[in-house]
Amino acid sequence: MMKAFIIGFQGVKEMININKIKVAGFRNLKNVEIETKNITSLLSVNSYGKSNFLNAIIFGLDFIHLPLSVKERMMDYDSYKPFNSKNLLNDFKFEIELTYIKNKSKMQVCYGYTFEWKKEENVAPKVVSEFLKIKDSNSQKYSQYINRIYNKAMYKSSPTGACNKNLKIENNELVINKIIAYDELYYIDVIKSLNNISIYVDRHFNTNAEYDIQTRIRKNFSDYNLEDGTNVPRILYKLKNEYPNKFELILNTLKDIFPFIKDIKPIEYNINSAEINKNKTIDDYIAANNVYFLVAIDKNLVRNIDFSSMSDGVRRVLLIFTTLIIAEINNYSLVGIEEPENSLNPKILQRYLMALNRFSKNTKIIMTSHSPHLINYMNPENIYIGLPNNSGLANFSKIKEKNVNKLLEDASDMDM
Repeated sequence: MMKAFIIGFQGVKEMININKIKVAGFRNLKNVEIETKNITSLLSVNSYGKSNFLNAIIFGLDFIHLPLSVKERMMDYDSYKPFNSKNLLNDFKFEIELTYIKNKSKMQVCYGYTFEWKKEENVAPKVVSEFLKIKDSNSQKYSQYINRIYNKAMYKSSPTGACNKNLKIENNELVINKIIAYDELYYIDVIKSLNNISIYVDRHFNTNAEYDIQTRIRKNFSDYNLEDGTNVPRILYKLKNEYPNKFELILNTLKDIFPFIKDIKPIEYNINSAEINKNKTIDDYIAANNVYFLVAIDKNLVRNIDFSSMSDGVRRVLLIFTTLIIAEINNYSLVGIEEPENSLNPKILQRYLMALNRFSKNTKIIMTSHSPHLINYMNPENIYIGLPNNSGLANFSKIKEKNVNKLLEDASDMDM
């Protein structure tokens, strides 16, 4: 279930721009709402609920993607149920607001659902509600396209009609899963896009595996699929040959952050002749025809060095840049990064956060951190702070827009 997750979908003429995400009734999250900017940060002490929010998004999207039999089991996952006394077994709620763009048309889409967690052994849980609202560029207000309370569900079947077409629905089924088969539906592209949203979050605090030499790969392996793993030397070699401008962006940004790096060189080595039983499959893995290395040219050294021997901070920065480029290639809308400050000193962190803006034009970023340095280096309007409390519930809030200038003035007066 907790696979690599990516918000977005592949397609050359379609784009999803996530604007807002709401989750409730998940572990210690009672009601959390986050507006997503190019880069948004959740900042709090450890074990507050930052990772729970990212996991709630995964869970909420998996519930859309997975079949009915799995949905019913998900509604009984004890590890995700809210057992806090002030949030005890509250219904799980997931809502997402986005801009859907296809060709020259643009629509604002608001979709959400709520289900009840299983509370009694012999009582099956149910989807409580589901809605879909859409507003096109010519409209001043949203129109209802799906309206569902328990198993009474209605949807909009024609541009001129109301949302009153009855639909037979299972207790644990979602309307958007049901009507995706209705190819004649005039808003079927939006329905398909909602069914294909996913999210990727980087949690690589140890990046050794991402720089290892891979002699075996999965069958049907794709270099640009994050679910197949991120082998940085392999991907950079492919990027240098297939997307040279993107490779140059990664290289130049890395050099800006770490001035001692003069160049990086991905190398391909063919092992066909040396590989024994290369066609033998072991646990869905096959022998690779080529292996890849990455070397760095350091301004201060007289010889090249294997990039896998670089510091953890340098390796992770390059991994994140590579991940974001893959996200851009595949039109992914959102990538999560946990603890970007890991293994970086504050000055390098500042340059790193500034550099991330180069990669967030089409791919939004959510970062989670407990480092106070992020407050110094990010726009205060893009920071959500976990407010201290005695309830054990996560409560993220951002500084009101009208107070940002006053905050900056006070910081300047204190030379901060």
